Amino acid sequence: MKRKTCEVPVKPPGSRASCPHILEKYGLKARVPGKAGGFARTSCSLLIACCVLALWIPGVCADKNPSPEQLIALHLKSIGDPALLPKIESIAFTGTAEVEFLRGSFGNLRGASILVSQGPKMAITMEFSSNYHGEYIACDGKNVTVKNYDPGQRTPLADFLYVYNKIMKNGLLGGVYSNAWPLLDIGRNPASMKIRKTKVKKTELYELEYRPKDYHTDMRIRMYFDTETFRHVRTHYYLGYGSAGYNTEPTLTETFEDFKKVGNLTLPHSYVIQLDRGPYLANWKIYVSEWTFNMPGINPKIFQAE
Repeated sequence: MKRKTCEVPVKPPGSRASCPHILEKYGLKARVPGKAGGFARTSCSLLIACCVLALWIPGVCADKNPSPEQLIALHLKSIGDPALLPKIESIAFTGTAEVEFLRGSFGNLRGASILVSQGPKMAITMEFSSNYHGEYIACDGKNVTVKNYDPGQRTPLADFLYVYNKIMKNGLLGGVYSNAWPLLDIGRNPASMKIRKTKVKKTELYELEYRPKDYHTDMRIRMYFDTETFRHVRTHYYLGYGSAGYNTEPTLTETFEDFKKVGNLTLPHSYVIQLDRGPYLANWKIYVSEWTFNMPGINPKIFQAE
């Protein structure tokens, strides 16, 4: 049966949901991070290129852009101590979620979210009300799976990430939340990169045009970094249409805000995904409340959406 995307009916604002059954099913217990052994049970990231962080980083002049390699090294330092990052083998968080349907469907819902990342694997869930079950998007390191809205049907967001599955396979989705974030190890993740300064919503940022090898030829990826802190604050994904070029507006946008200390790391506590595709426009907002790191015995089934 051919799978189709569908419009999502929604209830009036104020509906709530939670994800306790997912926590119980896969043995995930959220806990408030606490300092131990020199670093907190908190913070994110994983697979890392220690060699990149160990390199001497030449000073960046105010009137000159850093090279892509310099920007990435400064970005990794903005997360935390380079000696700490390789010790983080998995990350999970729980939080609240909101969805705002702006075109195609209309309404607002509140619910709950869980993200789990381990090595090249990741799972993101957002649960809302009974008539919009939410999203469940996962990668087991090889394949991307998504939860169907109805038998044979996917939501617009799930369909986009399923079709353009290399966004997740390459560790791009979720930015520093992902253990497979490619900037953690550019030696193992070769890519063509260009850098410039630009303005996004009146804020000056470094723009890193990033093209991994063996990637979608009809997609352009641009990452954005704060010019003072070098934190990763946005990623734009532009779809192209052959000789017609690329869309002037991103189809998928990730935004990272509300950076706070989590133990010895600095991580975004607000994560927004926007999908703007044809007749459909919606925002999914996740607010992180509790972190867990280096969890033993993560059930691998969580990385297969069902």
